[in-house]
Amino acid sequence: MGQTGKVTDVKATMTFVPVGSHNQRLQIYPPICGLRRLHIQLCFLAGFLVLLLIARTLSNMRVIFVQYHAASDTDGELVVLPKQFAVSRGAYCIDGSAPGYYIRRGKSPNVNGWILHLPGGSWCSSVEECYSRSFTELGSSVEAPMSRAFGGILSSNEVENPDFHKWNMVDFLYCDGGFFTGNRSSDIRHHSKILYLRGFQVFNAVIDYLLEHTELKYADQVILAGTSSGGVAATVNADYLRRKLTSVKSLHLVVDAGLFLDQPNSAGEHVIASVFKNVYYLHNILGATSISECSMRLADEEQWKCLLPSFFYKHLFTPVFFVNSLYDTWYMNHVLSVTCPVSQCKAKDIEVLENHKNLVLSDIHPVVSSVHDGLYLTSCPVHSMLVNSRFNTKFHEDGVELRKAFSKWFFHKVPNVTFVDNMKYTQVTALCVLGA
Repeated sequence: MGQTGKVTDVKATMTFVPVGSHNQRLQIYPPICGLRRLHIQLCFLAGFLVLLLIARTLSNMRVIFVQYHAASDTDGELVVLPKQFAVSRGAYCIDGSAPGYYIRRGKSPNVNGWILHLPGGSWCSSVEECYSRSFTELGSSVEAPMSRAFGGILSSNEVENPDFHKWNMVDFLYCDGGFFTGNRSSDIRHHSKILYLRGFQVFNAVIDYLLEHTELKYADQVILAGTSSGGVAATVNADYLRRKLTSVKSLHLVVDAGLFLDQPNSAGEHVIASVFKNVYYLHNILGATSISECSMRLADEEQWKCLLPSFFYKHLFTPVFFVNSLYDTWYMNHVLSVTCPVSQCKAKDIEVLENHKNLVLSDIHPVVSSVHDGLYLTSCPVHSMLVNSRFNTKFHEDGVELRKAFSKWFFHKVPNVTFVDNMKYTQVTALCVLGA
């Protein structure tokens, strides 16, 4: 009995020791540079570098974001209409993409003033030309840049544009190729691509979207402006826009470099007549509401003339201010086929240009005699003056800046503003600030 208890006590105090354990060294942690520890450290280092890279990227993005919005204080930002909104109105760019516009918001106290500008960009008078445009911003909102520089009357610079720099500015994306007046219901298939020629629906859709999603519906004063081909578009759409903007107190029209005339060149070719006819019938402009009051009074073969601003003028109710050069450089080169440098033109070229100038003065005479409308004609050879630095340029010593002339007309500082700088073409080299 006692023997058994003693043996039990000895076993209880015994400790199991593995064989050979007396030869083992004390266990220590693996060295800090061991493979496993090194792997962990590399992971931590890689993570740190990733975090650093993310931080730097976010920092750069913030700078870009700030710079972008700093630029947008002066430039216009692209807005593309939602696809469903455009589709519901049958409004497409040539390639079928949704139309759009560039906008810069106004600032107090001019938040109720709006300038809507229709830019130039020629036109497409054949299916092949329209097809080519469909791959550019002149036929697709997909190809349009995200922002557009605003200058001249669209500028936010108080020195350059003291009267309107705080107004809301909208520059339409010209992607229809037909003066924002095309009304072709059926599409065209060319080289396996579907083309749409619906400029009138594009114009309507953009105005509708602005009315629904901006403060345009609260506007007090609106200026519809157009440059070159956009001047044609603005002329024929002005009265229609007036009917859409029912709450607007005043709507004014300004047409820049849009005095296209049916005049033969030295070879006897009627370039404008030929091109405008093709645009008119290809885009089915006949069906556009905005031009119907003019076209319905003419024979079929004469209806295209409604696209000529000086011809459409007699149907125009909206007050208008025409801006043009008597020697428009685009018209000289592409219509009159006069391409000589100013100081090197021959007598026959000068005769062609003088005949053109006299025709412009004759066509525009009703505006000169108007009490409500205004006019700014310079003899200095340029193309477009409204939305670039020429808006605030004094072309020669005795000249008047377009900005000042337009301001006097718009704000009714004088009953009629007519500035006609009538010089012979041979005087241009000596007196004009060429290349302004």
